[in-house]
Amino acid sequence: MGRQLSQIIESLGTVTSGTINADVDVDLSTVNTKVTAIEADTAAMDSNLASLTTDVANGIIVTNATAVVTSGTVVVTTGTVTADPVRGTTTIGTLTAGTTNGTLFATNSTRNYLLVQCTSGTAFIDTNGTATATDGIQLTSGQGITFEGSFVPTGAIAGITSTGTAQLIGRQG
Repeated sequence: MGRQLSQIIESLGTVTSGTINADVDVDLSTVNTKVTAIEADTAAMDSNLASLTTDVANGIIVTNATAVVTSGTVVVTTGTVTADPVRGTTTIGTLTAGTTNGTLFATNSTRNYLLVQCTSGTAFIDTNGTATATDGIQLTSGQGITFEGSFVPTGAIAGITSTGTAQLIGRQG
């Protein structure tokens, strides 16, 4: 009877909906154990990938790695992760901007962090050395802008106002 039942079930093909009732003993304990192990491994891999993604975004370099790309996601399977933190000193700059272009910070090819805040008035800043009141980044009193991570401008940081004066303060590192 078991063999006939197997042939009947096989002849049905793929069942997409509905219920099949069969009087067959199937030991699912091994399957359940393996599913639990796969779920635990998947959760651990997801956690490790999230941590690695954060570390790489924060400047940690992965070398000698073998990676598997799945649907646009890179999973590192072997290799060495070397922490290469960016170290440096912070430079503070102050500029009283007027209607003539002024420089807050000179060009700095090793800049890895930049913060500019307008502490009074309205100023326009530029990250390539020549600020204008028509196409600069406008900051009003209390507003600021921060560059960090994968894009930090390395050009001279300049400021200007359309009228009057404004106070700019900056930090770079």
